[in-house]
Amino acid sequence: MKIIACQLAHYSVALKTTFKTALHAQNTANGWIVQLKSEQGHFGYGEAVPSLRVTGDSDASIVGVLRQIIFPAILGKNFENIGKFDSFVAKLITQNSAARNSVSEAFLDLLVKDQHGNLADFFAPAKGQIDTDFTLSINDDRQMQVEAQKIVDQGFSILKIKVGENAIPEEIQKLGRLVKAFPKISFRIDANQAWNVRQSLQFNQLASQKKLPIEIVEQPLAIGYEDEYDQLVKQFNFPIILDESIHEFNDARKLRAGVDFDGYNVKLEKAGSISQAKALLDYAESIEKPAMLGCMIESNIGIAFSAALANAYPIVKYVDLDSPLMFQEEIFQGWIKRNQKSFTFNSTFIETPALRGLTWL
Repeated sequence: MKIIACQLAHYSVALKTTFKTALHAQNTANGWIVQLKSEQGHFGYGEAVPSLRVTGDSDASIVGVLRQIIFPAILGKNFENIGKFDSFVAKLITQNSAARNSVSEAFLDLLVKDQHGNLADFFAPAKGQIDTDFTLSINDDRQMQVEAQKIVDQGFSILKIKVGENAIPEEIQKLGRLVKAFPKISFRIDANQAWNVRQSLQFNQLASQKKLPIEIVEQPLAIGYEDEYDQLVKQFNFPIILDESIHEFNDARKLRAGVDFDGYNVKLEKAGSISQAKALLDYAESIEKPAMLGCMIESNIGIAFSAALANAYPIVKYVDLDSPLMFQEEIFQGWIKRNQKSFTFNSTFIETPALRGLTWL
């Protein structure tokens, strides 16, 4: 497949509420949409989201890398498949995973359209809807209760709870009050690197004593302290899922499954390409460890590829693809549409007026 045009556009959409983690807070979804065109006249779309604290990508770096390095290199070239395309782009530049991933998504989108196929069926036959949890970001008790009620009223039964701002006993009290108010929900706890080993073990002890309905605890320790997961996993009563510590396949391969971690969160924006995300999921299958498919604050354009991978891999036990549900307005649709707490796949790509109306660079 030959790429004959490359373009880039920015979008910004207000979020329904402030999204706050131990790493950052934001009120707006801010992303970049890549558009590639093939000789057949189809357009493929991908997405890049700046995240200085996770991937190191900024608006400036995304634009610079794409327009100055990647676009000139791929323009006019033929690529047989997604693997060869991703390999070519990976050799152009290191890091900059959001920028690299955006063209990987756009190329795959283009490939599917050139073959007159469907994104959901590209990896495996579509099984139907993809259910996701919903994230409750850091806030005071009253506001967390209010937001949790809205989420539960929409039919969600799994809340991903952001923690890390308060002392461990206070975090436990917050969770206890949520359990009392919503006895049928279960928790996925995300510390976003906020704790040390002592704090993590304190959380484990208190949460176990209160018998809190916790499925997993995600990334309790800071990046660079992966060697300390050895002692932590052995004493922990809940599965530990790594997020920021694992971006690409080699990050996972260097750790010891079941000793250093119980599973990991695959995010396309971290992985840098469809091929790297698949390598991580294939590795999870080989070591028989569950995976989570997660996201940044992305639109439906980027989320569609993660949803398609979640559809294809039984090893994906946890789905955290809720970011488009946080948008004040769903400006893009693409391959997927929302159905309460789930996503279903469109048989064809739906190009919205908002997508057509972007200012392309």
